[in-house]
Amino acid sequence: MPDPSRLVSELEQLSGLARALGDRARRRGAFLIWRAQARAVTRVAVKSGRVEDVSTSSGSGHGVHVLTSEGRTALASRDDFLPGPAEELFDRAATAAEAAAGLGVDPAGFASLTPETARAIPDGLQAFDRIDLAGHARRLVELERELGGRVPDVTLALTFATDLDAWRVARSDGADVLWAMPRCSLRLSASSSGDSRHTVGAAISGASPTLLDDSEAMTTFLKRAEEAARLARALPDAPVHPAGAFPLVIDYALAKGLAHEAFGHAAEADGFRSSVLAKGGRFRSGDEVGASHVSVIDEPVPGDHAWQPFSSTGVRRDRATIVDHGRLRDALTDAWSAGPSGVRLTGADRAESFRSAPLPRMTNIRIEIDAPLHAPGRFEDYGPAEVRDLLGAAGVLARHPRVVYLSGYSGGQVNPATGDFVFNCKSIYTISPGGVALHKPAIFSGSMFDALHAIREGFGPLLLDAIGTCGKWGQSVPSSGGSHYFLVLEPSPGIRLGGR
Repeated sequence: MPDPSRLVSELEQLSGLARALGDRARRRGAFLIWRAQARAVTRVAVKSGRVEDVSTSSGSGHGVHVLTSEGRTALASRDDFLPGPAEELFDRAATAAEAAAGLGVDPAGFASLTPETARAIPDGLQAFDRIDLAGHARRLVELERELGGRVPDVTLALTFATDLDAWRVARSDGADVLWAMPRCSLRLSASSSGDSRHTVGAAISGASPTLLDDSEAMTTFLKRAEEAARLARALPDAPVHPAGAFPLVIDYALAKGLAHEAFGHAAEADGFRSSVLAKGGRFRSGDEVGASHVSVIDEPVPGDHAWQPFSSTGVRRDRATIVDHGRLRDALTDAWSAGPSGVRLTGADRAESFRSAPLPRMTNIRIEIDAPLHAPGRFEDYGPAEVRDLLGAAGVLARHPRVVYLSGYSGGQVNPATGDFVFNCKSIYTISPGGVALHKPAIFSGSMFDALHAIREGFGPLLLDAIGTCGKWGQSVPSSGGSHYFLVLEPSPGIRLGGR
């Protein structure tokens, strides 16, 4: 086993407490899911040559999730691991769950789970015990100075964050899993000056606090950051693109937004009473929702920003093929929602903290197409002129003499009851055989079904490092995903640029 960090060691030492609480639950005729968490976060922020923030935070504790034989539940938590108070905590939660019948709380079904004992501890976690915040601050100042020299007249802000999130989940049926999720990210925000201000971001992520010393990662970051800064400087003078339906190219980051916001959230089974992907609370398995060469897949990817190998109920998380070659197949389910939704358990529940109730959530989600076309080199090698060359060589520009390229993802939202989405991109380029032209970003909106049917070509390998934070019911967890470098969408009246 690799050398663990102090946080992992803290959870390893709780076996006696886990057994005692499990024994107590069995004697009472209750089912217990016990969650212990230890987490440490650091953050360094630099703006305009000055260190604006250096902070650390840490915490640990445990939560008891008690289920009665009738299917009623209660949760309670503490910020320590003291045995006596932990047993009292369980007793109070069990009493509350048993009293729920008198309050009119309806019981909920719970899937049969197979007990598993497992550990998923990545290598290198001791680096989180030796973080040099002053050194990180100096490095960020150097990076900002270097970027400012390459692209002047832009306001730059850099943030480096580390997050080691360790969990142990044990159940009264004997299951006991322990894992640690190391996450680090380096982000840039570049802003133009003047009345028409535009802000453009760039980011990389990794699994070690040594990210700033990784030459390959820093080369990638500098390419992305310089492009973001140049774009922020150029956008105030760019014209507005007219609204309408056009042949589109989207990059992997915008494709991740489409997959996550449109299909991912609609596939979370706790929302099937109102999801467009369900009918009467049951997942519409087998229904056609996209082109036959297009799939949408969610799964934990080792080393990824949103990696989580086990669910918050101690179930190994499965690969979920939400859309399999154009047809619905898997939903994102937990032990409570799998049965009512009529699909298999995929172990998709996540929780922000030991105090939180688990909810079906995504990890790394992507759009994948069959037989993508070749795109040599790295994604960062492709500016709009290189994208034009790809489209020309593949015959896209012969089919559509003018194509609109939407670059980057800047947030958005979807109505899961209808499947209608509204997204924002970072920039727009018009591409034709004669050249490219930059335009200000605009709303990209439409129906998620029309969008998935409109995808015709993909270029390049999968790139899954588009990172973000996903909020749901007051809980925030890391998200990630992507697609091939670029996707081509045929014009459709159900997909518009510039609003509807």
